[in-house]
Amino acid sequence: MHAGLPPVVSFRALATLFGFSTKFIGALYRNPERYYRTFSIRSGKKVRIIQSPRVGIKVIQKWFGYHLAQAIELSDAVVGFVPGRSAVHGASQHCGADWAYSTDIRDFFTTTPIGMVLDALARLGYSKDAAALLARLFTYQGTLPQGSPASPVLSNLVFQDVDSFFEKTASEMNARYTRYADDVVFSGKGVFPEDLKQIVTDAITSKGWAISPHKESLAVRPSRLKVYGLIVEGDEPRLTKGYRNRIRAFKHLKKNGQIREDDLDRINGHLSYADWVDRFASKLKN
Repeated sequence: MHAGLPPVVSFRALATLFGFSTKFIGALYRNPERYYRTFSIRSGKKVRIIQSPRVGIKVIQKWFGYHLAQAIELSDAVVGFVPGRSAVHGASQHCGADWAYSTDIRDFFTTTPIGMVLDALARLGYSKDAAALLARLFTYQGTLPQGSPASPVLSNLVFQDVDSFFEKTASEMNARYTRYADDVVFSGKGVFPEDLKQIVTDAITSKGWAISPHKESLAVRPSRLKVYGLIVEGDEPRLTKGYRNRIRAFKHLKKNGQIREDDLDRINGHLSYADWVDRFASKLKN
């Protein structure tokens, strides 16, 4: 088994680890859907369905998600849900490019089937029975649930073969590749290789996923190049002009005590993010 992986091989081992009864672990395994709360949230015009695990199964998922993320080694191209990496790290890898192409995997988690999860766990070294047990506890109605704390690291595991192929493709084209969750980005110097779009689409759809056509984007200089929401022209990533204007407005409102209490956490989050991007960029300069 892969060094550092959580050593769970049976109902009894899980029960002992978390202080649950084997009867409860068995109930989770037989009917995990009973232990979720499903609700919808609106993001712009889109409505997302969230499958949120309840306390018992969430404890298991969170623990495994954390320890799997610590134990596995992923390519530098994978910047989402990896300790010590972020979208800002990903954007920095595309700085100075002449073109940037990005696309998005539609409903990435909920179109990732349990069979892929089981295979990924088996490749790590879990026995067939242990992989089946864990895959069952980590999925909802046969796919990765949108609200599970284990889904991010598992999605990285199941996408490893495609990541490797995309890195090889980028290398052959003298380009760069990164992925943050379901957001795939290539960039490079010179002329954009027109066959790249079809190569990316074929690789993703061959595995059973689908492309979000309305999220596909190609920018070529002198047009603005943006990766993961950040401008990547020059030597370091930076906030867009529009976002900087928002940050200045937020700072002014906060300084003058004009922010409502229920908006304070959200605005502080924006301010912290902007400060972090600036500090990251300063480190790259030095």
